[in-house]
Amino acid sequence: MQTKRLMTVGIVVLAMLGLAWTLPPSEPTQSVARLSPAGEVLPQATPQPTEEIGELEEMEEPGAPEKVLPSGLQTLDSFRSEMALSWNGTKAFEQEGGTKVDKQVEGFFNLKLAFVRQPPAYELHMESIGLEGMDPEKVTKISYVQVGDTGWMYQSGTESWMQIPAHDMSSAEFMQMTPAFLLPGLDTNIKAKGGASEQTINNVKCYNYTFTEKEIPQTEGLGKVNRASGEMCLAVEGDYIVNFSLVADIVTSEGEENPMFDKGSINMTYKVFDVNQPITIEPPAEALAQRGAREDIPMTADAKIDFSMPGMVSYKTALSVDEVTKFYETEMPKQGWKLAEHGKTTFEDWVSLTFTKGKDTASVMISKEEKGTNVMVSIQSE
Repeated sequence: MQTKRLMTVGIVVLAMLGLAWTLPPSEPTQSVARLSPAGEVLPQATPQPTEEIGELEEMEEPGAPEKVLPSGLQTLDSFRSEMALSWNGTKAFEQEGGTKVDKQVEGFFNLKLAFVRQPPAYELHMESIGLEGMDPEKVTKISYVQVGDTGWMYQSGTESWMQIPAHDMSSAEFMQMTPAFLLPGLDTNIKAKGGASEQTINNVKCYNYTFTEKEIPQTEGLGKVNRASGEMCLAVEGDYIVNFSLVADIVTSEGEENPMFDKGSINMTYKVFDVNQPITIEPPAEALAQRGAREDIPMTADAKIDFSMPGMVSYKTALSVDEVTKFYETEMPKQGWKLAEHGKTTFEDWVSLTFTKGKDTASVMISKEEKGTNVMVSIQSE
């Protein structure tokens, strides 16, 4: 089992999402399908029939999932997939004085994914515990939902959602997480071995193969696999993995680092289901409920949100800088905010307003853009 490759991908995904969570965009980008102001229809996606199932037209955004779907899955209009990995074993931890002590370790990494090709949308839900670099006592949970060119993210550390332009995220890391990617060459080896039986799994016709450690390719970064047994079911049409299971005992090779253990066992399962079935993907209700910086922070009626998280919102409006400035000077006091002394700064096509309310301070940055005005509101509390 190429454990280092698998867990490195997992850590990269978690780190990438965590980083995106903490860094607001320096220059929010305009998007079309955003959280709608009250009264407008919210975006959602269900698979639509296509004239041809084959090579897909590339979406414009760099984070588009269609571009990075593994071979075979690219031909599907919709699907769901689930991957589950658990492990237990021993790992040497360095103590004071430089000595190392073997300790029992265990953990899991689960990934659930749903994809709709037209109109484009997908969602993923990840949870893990026991990964090196993560809280060993708590389950880390991360979710990401994308509808059109708008994305919403959840991270368990803050227990809140954030809205971002979809192209600020790269879907490559998690969309590629299939057994064929994590164990490159295994599918080729088991096909060469032969002995497949035909089955229908999850309503998909498959060729079912079994394998042992002998079919797992030995590559750089691969620990010694003392024992392995598994099953891989490949779709007759599309050649993608429909069902997969693996149980293996592994010893980390000398000089290699394994973020799970030095010696231990892993249990991995993966499946693809609801192939080309109606799947509805829509913005999470929790994210919609907390849109904007705060309930007492007004936004213009035509606000088109670029970025939103508790305590911060960035949006665009067709109003001029002067009109937006007057809007906040009028509407903020109605919500209990007071313009601070020397709280207004004007420079060419840019205005900064500072309001106070109890121990809270709200900063409103208003700047002219090529089309309309950009507004960013952030709140700090003592």
